[in-house]
Parts: sequence; structure tokens; C-alpha cells
Amino acid sequence: ALILFGATGPAIVFGAGHWYTLLSASWLHGGALHIILNMMAVRQLGPAVADLYGPARMVIIYVVSGIIGFSLSVFWGAFMPPIPLLGSGAGITIGASACITGLLGAIYYYGHRTGSSMARSYAGNAILMVLVQGIFLGGIINNYAHAGGFGGGYLAAKILDPLKPERGDHKIGRVHV
Repeated sequence: ALILFGATGPAIVFGAGHWYTLLSASWLHGGALHIILNMMAVRQLGPAVADLYGPARMVIIYVVSGIIGFSLSVFWGAFMPPIPLLGSGAGITIGASACITGLLGAIYYYGHRTGSSMARSYAGNAILMVLVQGIFLGGIINNYAHAGGFGGGYLAAKILDPLKPERGDHKIGRVHV
């Protein structure tokens, strides 16, 4: 069922040619606990990033982080060897964790850009906890998606510079509900 709804992985992207799953996998979850934990993280980080960057740019950071996170995971799983304790990235994967670590990457960049040691420290400590979880729960956590999501959030935040106001083209990039 997850594959039909848009889960991603090397076999799905490179074997079946379903590139859209690099986007769709972020919106799928493997059960009630998975979605609850991800919702709690988005509930905590989303408003903070929206305050720092603006709501439109927060949505852009969230989506770009998911795409970059799953792209790294799929690429690593297809072309690179597994790393002990971190896994391989070769399986089927879903969840909002890449997007969530992207929000942490944006907060980390904000701390770097503005000199806020509190923002850098918060994001650094949170990503350290994600890394520790990934090592101990390596079989069920996609460490490559997390790393790619963090990097994607950092890069998107750098491009969207938090010290400049939101523009109209940023707002076009988000969906109004």
C-alpha cells in the first residue's frame, strides 16, 4: 500500500522511474505512533521557523528539505556502500523526518546568520539527538534522509536569507489552505 501511495527508495526511483516519490514520501507515515511523533515535532518547529523566516518560506524550506533528504537517501542506497551504525538507505522509506530535520537546519542557519548562539545550540542539540536515535534505531530510521533534510533546510534557509523580508514569489511557493 505504501508503494502505491508514494513511498520512495532506490528501486522505486531508479527501477520504476517514479521520481515524484521524492516528494510524496514525506506525506506518508507507517502508523499512528509515527505520525503522532512527526506531528509533535512539526508543531514545535514549524511555528518557530515561520516566525524566523515567514510562513511562505517555512513551507518552501519544509518541502525542499524533504525532497533533498529523500534524494540523498535514494542516491546513497543505490550507489554507495552501507556505513556501519548508519545503515544503507536502500530500503523503502516514508515520513516527515527529512522535512523536520530541514526545519532544524533552518534554525541552525538562522543562528549562524544572526549570531544567535541560542538558535545554533538548540538546533545543534536537537540534531545530535536525532543522530543518536538514528544510531540506536538504525533499522527503522533513515539516517541519510535526516542528513539530507538537515542540509537541504540549511541550504534553503541560506538562499531565503532570514534577514530579508518575504517577497511575493515566496508566497506563490506555498499553498493557502
